[in-house]
Amino acid sequence: MQSSIESRTPLFRSVWRLAFLYYAIACGWAWLAWAPVVLGSNGLKLVQIRAPLPLFTCIATLGPFFGCFIAHRVKAGNWRAVRLLPARPGEWVWLVLGPLLVLASFFLLFPAFISKGSPAHWHWHPAVLIGLWLPMFNYNLFGGPLFEEFGWRGFLQAHLQAAMPPWAAAISVGVMWALWHAPLFLVSWSSSSPSTYILIVAGLSILMAYGFNSSGRAVVVAILMHSAFNASSRFVDPFLDGTPARERPSPEMFVAFAFLTLGALAVLFTRGRLHAQARRAAG
Repeated sequence: MQSSIESRTPLFRSVWRLAFLYYAIACGWAWLAWAPVVLGSNGLKLVQIRAPLPLFTCIATLGPFFGCFIAHRVKAGNWRAVRLLPARPGEWVWLVLGPLLVLASFFLLFPAFISKGSPAHWHWHPAVLIGLWLPMFNYNLFGGPLFEEFGWRGFLQAHLQAAMPPWAAAISVGVMWALWHAPLFLVSWSSSSPSTYILIVAGLSILMAYGFNSSGRAVVVAILMHSAFNASSRFVDPFLDGTPARERPSPEMFVAFAFLTLGALAVLFTRGRLHAQARRAAG
């Protein structure tokens, strides 16, 4: 037992050294890119700059992208950091199943948690979701999903779960991912409090790790899941229009409950492995 722990300690330390290198690059680039927004008239008003948040966010998302390839280069000596597409025929289905997990949290569990009264009084409007696919594939891709997921799932999740249980790696990635957004809480960016946002992203991160691993660690699946998450929020109010809702806790906390619940089910269903060990053994 003692020898097993000792043999894993160097691996654990090596993994976290590279993880911190990746994170320093991801945060350093992004926080510098967001500085004009945070310091300008839309933030702390320390300088007379009106920097457009969407533009500078697109630039900031290159931080995880660069961090992925630089950290992998340090680790392996090459630039082949990620797998973009599924390798096996059965893994392609996760291009659909992955985003559906996110949508199930937003438009099944969340409405069930927040809707008040008996189901007979729930007036959900699934038809509004027909329009959801357009924002998933427009400029929204450049505001996070397209470049970030090379880093968060492609490098960090794959890297950390080599030295710790995949569910713990997913939560670690979720917390680090949420804290990466810290400067944005100094501007009008999210209706969530920082603590609630961490809970939401931790639950989402578990689901994304599950979809990512199940697809053979294909980054495109993580990109689609991230895009589904970003596109869904604007459809929640039309979906629930006319449905009596609970006033406490906040709607954002109910969103956190939804993602954490489905994430917990994924952990229980896979016994904590989130399909990571099975995929690694098969490889």
